[in-house]
Amino acid sequence: MSDLGLWLTQQCQEDRDLLLKYQPKRFAKRGKVDRYCAWLTDFGFIEMKLDFLGVQSLIDDYDLARISDVLLSGEQSQTLRLIQGAIRKSAHLLEKDKTQIAGQLLGRLLDFEMPWIQGMLGQAKEWKDRPWLRPLKANLEQPGEGCLRTLTGHSSRVNAVAIAHDGKTAISASRDHTLKIWDTQTGSELKTITGHSESVNAVAIAPDGKTAISASSDNTLKIWDTETGWELKTLTGHSYWVYAVAIAPDGKTAISASWDETLKIWDTETGRELKTLTGHSDCVYAVAITPDGKIAISASSDNTLKIWDTETGRELKTLTGHSSLVFAVAIAPDGKTAISASWDNTLKIWDTETGRELKTLTGHSESVWAVAIAPDGKTAISASDDKTLKIWDTQTGSELKTLTSHSSRVNAVAIASDGKTAISASDDKTLKIWDTETGSELKTLIGHSDSVNAVAIAPDGKTAISASEDETLKIWDTETGSELKTLIGHSDSVNAVAIAPDGKTAISASEDETLKIWDTETGWELKTLTGHTGWVKAVAIAPDGKTAISASGSLFNANDKTLKIWDTETGRALKTLTGHSSKVNAVAIAPDGKTAISASEDRTLKIWDTETGSELKTLTGHSYGGVNAVAIAPDGKTVISASEDRTLKIWDIETGWELKTLTGHRNSVKAVAIAPDGKTAISASNDNTLKVWDLLIATEVASFTGDGPFNGCAFAPDGVTVVAGDDSGRVHFLRLEGMGDLGDDAGLNHSVNLFYSGLRLAKQGQYKAALAKLAEVTEIRPDALIVWWEQGKVLYELERYAEAVVSLDQAREIARKDRDFWFCLGFARMKCDSQEAARESWDLAFNIQPDDCDFWSQKAEALFDLERYEQAISCLNLAIEIEPNQAYLWDWRGIALGRFGRADEAISSYDRALELQPDDADILDNQAYALLKLGRYEEAMANWDKVLEIHPNCTGAYYNKACFFALQNQVELALANLQRAIELEPERCRELAKTDTDFDGIRGDVRFQELLGN
Repeated sequence: MSDLGLWLTQQCQEDRDLLLKYQPKRFAKRGKVDRYCAWLTDFGFIEMKLDFLGVQSLIDDYDLARISDVLLSGEQSQTLRLIQGAIRKSAHLLEKDKTQIAGQLLGRLLDFEMPWIQGMLGQAKEWKDRPWLRPLKANLEQPGEGCLRTLTGHSSRVNAVAIAHDGKTAISASRDHTLKIWDTQTGSELKTITGHSESVNAVAIAPDGKTAISASSDNTLKIWDTETGWELKTLTGHSYWVYAVAIAPDGKTAISASWDETLKIWDTETGRELKTLTGHSDCVYAVAITPDGKIAISASSDNTLKIWDTETGRELKTLTGHSSLVFAVAIAPDGKTAISASWDNTLKIWDTETGRELKTLTGHSESVWAVAIAPDGKTAISASDDKTLKIWDTQTGSELKTLTSHSSRVNAVAIASDGKTAISASDDKTLKIWDTETGSELKTLIGHSDSVNAVAIAPDGKTAISASEDETLKIWDTETGSELKTLIGHSDSVNAVAIAPDGKTAISASEDETLKIWDTETGWELKTLTGHTGWVKAVAIAPDGKTAISASGSLFNANDKTLKIWDTETGRALKTLTGHSSKVNAVAIAPDGKTAISASEDRTLKIWDTETGSELKTLTGHSYGGVNAVAIAPDGKTVISASEDRTLKIWDIETGWELKTLTGHRNSVKAVAIAPDGKTAISASNDNTLKVWDLLIATEVASFTGDGPFNGCAFAPDGVTVVAGDDSGRVHFLRLEGMGDLGDDAGLNHSVNLFYSGLRLAKQGQYKAALAKLAEVTEIRPDALIVWWEQGKVLYELERYAEAVVSLDQAREIARKDRDFWFCLGFARMKCDSQEAARESWDLAFNIQPDDCDFWSQKAEALFDLERYEQAISCLNLAIEIEPNQAYLWDWRGIALGRFGRADEAISSYDRALELQPDDADILDNQAYALLKLGRYEEAMANWDKVLEIHPNCTGAYYNKACFFALQNQVELALANLQRAIELEPERCRELAKTDTDFDGIRGDVRFQELLGN
C-alpha cells in the first residue's frame, strides 16, 4: 500500500471518513494544487475512497479543480482527466466489484508514460489484498477511446433508449419486459418500471419530460409518469407486437407502429385511438413525426417508407429504394429531410417534400438497426448489427467516425438535446454514453481486426499464437506483448490453434474446412490437411507430436459431426471418430496420448481410445446449449468442460462421473485451461470475464473483466502468465498474482489429485479408503473448507458421528445456504444424542427454502431405500411441517415408523392419513399390517376386508391375510389367500413368499411348495 494509503488506515474511522470525503475539496478550494494532485494520483487514496464512498464520489473528486477554478498545469490537467476517464469507463464494473480497480487502471493507462500515472500504476502493481490478474500491457479501451460510460442493469437485450429534453435522464426499454430510468451524469439507475408482460420494444419521452410511452410485444402501449414510475394508461388496439412509438411535438398525440402492418394515432390524454393508418404490406418497424406535427414517416419490412398526413391519416407518398426491410427512420429538425436505416446495410437521406432519394450512406458491414439526427441537423448517428455506431455528415453523406465498444448488435441510439452526447442500446444488455464531439474512433491496441477465437502458448512460454475470425494467426512475444509474425493462408475464420511439443510447428483449424501446419520460426505454411466437410472447430496435438486430432461441425453442414486423427508428418487422415449427434466444438488429448476427450453441441463429452478410435464413455450433465471447451489435468485423471449453460464441470475420467460444478459466470463459457501444476484453471466467457479457479476448493479466486467477450485463454508453463483473446481482436497478456503455493509442496497437483480420488472412492461406497485420502488433504490444505465438508459426509456414512460433527463444523463458514450440509450435520448431531443441536441444523436447512416439501420427501425416499428409517422419519416430519395435509406423507411416515419398531406411532400416522384420504385401500392395507405386528388381529382383519371391498383385486391384502393365517396356523385359509395373491401377481408374490418368515410354519406343506412352483 502507498504511504498515503497506509497513513489513512492509521486514522480513526471518523477522521478517515472525513478525510476521504472532504480533503480533496479542501485542497481544491485553497488552491493547494500539488497536494490535490498528489492525493488524486495515489493508488492508496483511490482504492480507499472507492471502497468507502463508491465510484461516483471518486469520479466527482477529479472535477473539483475545474469547479473551483484551480489553475492546473497542462500535464496535471491531462493526468487527472485520464485517471478520471479510466475510472469512469470502468464504473459499471467497480460498482459491483471494487477489487478490480488495480487491474482496470493498469489495463487502461499502462501506455501513458506520464510520471504521476506511472507512479500510481507502480503502486497498483503491488496490490496484495487477494489473488488477481495483472495486465502486463495495456489491454482495455483507454480514456478518450470508445464510450464515456457503460450502464448495466438489464437482464436481456436493450431494444431502445430515449433521452429527456434536459439531458439529465434517459429511459431504456428491454427484452426483459422492463424500462429503466437512468441518471445520465452519474450512470446510476434511478427506477425500474414494470408492467409489460413481453419485450418492451420502444420508448418515447413527452416534450415536457413528465410522461413517457412504451411499446411492447404484448400488443400494447403504456403511458408512464416518469417521476414516480407509475403506469397511467394502457393503450390497446393493435393485434400484434407494437414495435415503435413517437410523440407529437405538442405532446397531445402519439403514433405507434406494429407488426399488424398498421400505424395508430392516439390521444395521449384520454388514451383513445383516433385513427388507424393502413397501406404497408408487411410489419411496420418505425415511425417519426416532423417538428410541426403535421407529417409522419413510417418504415416497414415491405422495404418502403411512407409519408402520412397526421390530421387526415392519408398516405401522401411511398419512398422506395432500399433492397431490404427498413428498420428505422429519423426526421431532420427542419423537417425537410429524413434518414432511413435498412437491413441492406445502408442509410438513405430523403427529401420529405418530393420523396426523392438524395444520398445513400454506405460503410456498415451488416444491417443498420437505428438512426438519430443531431439537433443542428448537421450530423447523424447510426447503429448496426456490426456492433458499431457511425457518425455521418448529413450534408456530404461522408462517414466522420466509427464508435466501437459494444460487444453485440447495437439496436438503438439517441442524441441529447445539446448534441454533445449520445446513448446507445445493445444486445449485449448494456447502454453506453458517448461524447459525440471528442470521442476517438482510433484504437491504440494493435491486434487482430476481428474476434480472437483461440490462443496457445509455446512449451517454452516465450511465444503465443492467436487464431482469429480475420482469417489470420499471429505469433506474439509473451514477455513484451509485441507481435512477431502474421500467418496468412486460410480463406475463412481460424477457430483454433495448437503448438507441437517441440514448439517448432503449429496446427490451425478453420471454417474453410481445412487444417494447416505452420513453421513457427519462419511463419511458412508447411501442409494443408483436407478431409472435413464442415467447419473445423478445434485441434489438439498428441504429446509425441506425431498425430493430431481435429473436431468438426457447422450450423450449415449437419453431416460432419466427426473427429479425425491425422499423421502430422504426412498430413494423412488416419481415422474418423463418429458418435456425436451435433457439431464437435473442442478436443483434448490426455498426457499419455492414449485417450482423447471431445466436447459437442449435443451437450455431451466423449472419451475416445486414440489407438482404436473407439468410443469409451459419454459424459452427460450440462443442462443446455453446447459444450464449448475441454481441458485435461496434467495427471490425466480429471477433465474440465466449459458450456453454454454458464458452468464448468470437473469430471473423473476413469469412471465418467461428474465431481464438481463451477458456477460464477453470467454467460456462456467459451474456453478453459488448466495450469501446469494442475492446481488452478482459468476460464473465458461471453460475460466479458476471465476467471481463475482453485480446483481443490472448486471456487473462483480471481477475475478480470475486459471490454468484450473473451473467447480463448491459456496458461504459460510458469503457471502464472496468462494469454487470452477477445471479441474485439485484442490479445491480452496478464499475470496471476497472489496465489502463493496453495499449501502444497508434495508435487504435481497432489492435493487436488487426492481430493478428487477421495470423492471418487466415496461415490463408489469405499468410505474408509476415501477417508484416508481426504484426511491427507486436510493436512495439506486445512484452509480448504470443502475438504472438511466432504470428509464430514464420509465420516457420517461410516457412522463415526462425533468425528463427522467436528469435521462439518470446520466447514460451516462455506455452508451458508446449502441444505445438504445442514441436513447431514443435523443427523450427525442426532446420532450424538444432541437433539437440540440437530433440530437447530435442520431448522437452518428448512428455512433456506421453507416451502420446498420435495427436498425433504426426496431425502426421506433415499434414506428409506438405505434402510435408515430413523433419519427418514425425521425428514418426513419436516416435509409434513410444510404440507401437513398430504395423506401420502403420513402414510409413508407410518411405514417408516413401523420398520423402525415404533408401531404404535405408525398406527396414529395411518389414522391421520385416513382422515385426509378416507377409504384409501393402500393406506388401509399398510395400517392393517402394523396392527398385525401389534397383535391387534381383529382390527387388522377388518382393515383387509374393507380393502377388498374397495379394491377386490388388491394383491397386498390377500398376501398379508395369507401371512396372518399362516402365523395362526390356519393352513387352508393361508393357502387360499396366497393362491389368490399369486394369481394377481405371480412373480412378485412367489419371490416374496420364498423368504418370508411368516410362512415358516407351513413351508413344509406340499401345497405351499406347489404354489411357489417347486
